[in-house]
Amino acid sequence: MSRYVAVAKLDEVPAGASKTVVIGEREIALFNVGGTYYAIDNFCPHQGGPLADGWLEGTTVTCPWHAWCFDLRDGKMTLGDFASVERFDVQVEGSTIMVSLEPVL
Repeated sequence: MSRYVAVAKLDEVPAGASKTVVIGEREIALFNVGGTYYAIDNFCPHQGGPLADGWLEGTTVTCPWHAWCFDLRDGKMTLGDFASVERFDVQVEGSTIMVSLEPVL
C-alpha cells in the first residue's frame, strides 16, 4: 500500500491551475482539472522543462519549452509512444491534497 504526504491545501490549486510541490528530492507537478487532481513528475523527459509551468487543456499539459504534450491520466506523451512521465496517485482528505510517495506503476 502506498504512503501519502500532504502537499497543498485545496485553495492553493484552484480549477485550471497547477503548482510545483516537493516530495523528498522530487519535484512534482500538481494539477486541478475541474476538481480532479493529478500529479506527475515535473520535468519533461525531452530537456527537463517544468511541466507545472506548461499549458493545461483538459487533461493534457504542454511543456513550455518545446511543446511536448502529456496526458495527466497516464503520463504518456499524446503525440507518440516514445516518452512518458511518472505519475502519482492523489487523494483529498478534508481540505488537504495528498500525493503518493511512490509513482503509480
